[in-house]
Amino acid sequence: MIIVNFKTYKEASGEQAVSLAHTICDIAGSTGIEIISCPQAVDFKAVVDASDHPVWVQHVDPIKQGRATGWFPPSVAKDVGAQATLLNHSEHKLSIGVLGETLVRCKEVGLKTLVFADSVDEAKMVAKFEPDWIGYEPEELVGSKTESVSSAKPEVIKAVVGEVGSVPVIVGAGVHTQEDVRVAIKLGAVGVAVATDIVLADNPKEELVDLAKGFK
Repeated sequence: MIIVNFKTYKEASGEQAVSLAHTICDIAGSTGIEIISCPQAVDFKAVVDASDHPVWVQHVDPIKQGRATGWFPPSVAKDVGAQATLLNHSEHKLSIGVLGETLVRCKEVGLKTLVFADSVDEAKMVAKFEPDWIGYEPEELVGSKTESVSSAKPEVIKAVVGEVGSVPVIVGAGVHTQEDVRVAIKLGAVGVAVATDIVLADNPKEELVDLAKGFK
């Protein structure tokens, strides 16, 4: 599994977001690797309409649909085609209370969850909430083009996988080569989360093909 987080990069907004989604669909189809688009909220519906593969939202809030101006309820995300959501990313950290409440709301409507953690201890805490996936991303490596979680912290990947029980682990932060993917999978992860390497690439297609080779 490769999760492509579009973040709020201007290079992945509007028509570019739809174009990137088409590329992701093409590479997922040709490689057999599950590749997930995770666009900005403003582009979400357009990406869903343009895609024949799963599309996730970058965040939802712990609130029910109705009187919720300015919030993004899980039920709304589900209704417009989201299959899952990211939560607790290093760029949008949540308190334990808010995280727990949000997971309850997501489970009520059948929206799957990937909850990020930046350490073994946080991953162990997150695992108690029983999300569908745990994402290990050390904050200091997010966006790095020279160093990755796989090259810098392989022992932490292994520790996270060993500590969270049956919850599958996704790893991210600086992932940019097939070797990064290969190391993560060998250490027990089921996939990777990427952003900069794909969204800001001169040729996103080539980058995705390269990452996909890490699963072979």
